[in-house]
Amino acid sequence: MWSIRKQLLIAGLLCAAISGPASAQGGGERFQVLDGCTAFLTVQSRSCLVSHHWRCDGDPDGTHWRATLDQDGAFYLNFTDAEFRWLRAFNLRNGTTDTIIEPETDPASLTELLETGNDTMVFSIREDSSAGTFQRDYTGFDRLTGVTVNIDGHDLDVTDFAYQWETGGGPRATEGTQFVSREWNLFFGGLETVTTPGGETFEGNYSPVEFAEPGEPGFLATQPLYDCGDMMSALPLAPIQRVSQ
Repeated sequence: MWSIRKQLLIAGLLCAAISGPASAQGGGERFQVLDGCTAFLTVQSRSCLVSHHWRCDGDPDGTHWRATLDQDGAFYLNFTDAEFRWLRAFNLRNGTTDTIIEPETDPASLTELLETGNDTMVFSIREDSSAGTFQRDYTGFDRLTGVTVNIDGHDLDVTDFAYQWETGGGPRATEGTQFVSREWNLFFGGLETVTTPGGETFEGNYSPVEFAEPGEPGFLATQPLYDCGDMMSALPLAPIQRVSQ
């Protein structure tokens, strides 16, 4: 059951998402979290994205929220646990809500990935939208590559990943690379390729470029900084320092 506080959070982000660029991010505004919640990280990423991470009093231990913004404001909100299971997600522009169906056949486990180098997953999501309710059945894996890179002063493990779900007309598959932070116990996006049931492919680069913690410049900034132009996909990785392999 979602509390009134969480409903207000979602409603507030929805208003920001639909109010347009000037209201959502004009004038150097800072992203706001509700009372009882504490933001701990802002991430500037490729493809003109900025995201904010926070935790709230009263939520289960290890859980946290993330809001993702583009030039038009907040458009995606998700709630994950310490194992990075996709507990709940909200598309703030079309009103779609995704909820994990418990118990999962093979839950995602960040702990297993970091301890063994590999994690498989089999789980289902219930999607509620204006078109109705349906179930998406996912299978996938995360695998450490053995490479560690340093981005903006923070060491991140590089992973290979892939997952797919059946659409009824064939599988929709996503694969590529991501980054894992042992410092924050978080995944960050990387190079991704999506293949549709019809065989079309779409590529994107969602790699992190800058991190800001409380008190640092850029913390809770609402303006994305990188690749905010015509080219929004298939972009090269940001310069990074390879630490080990």
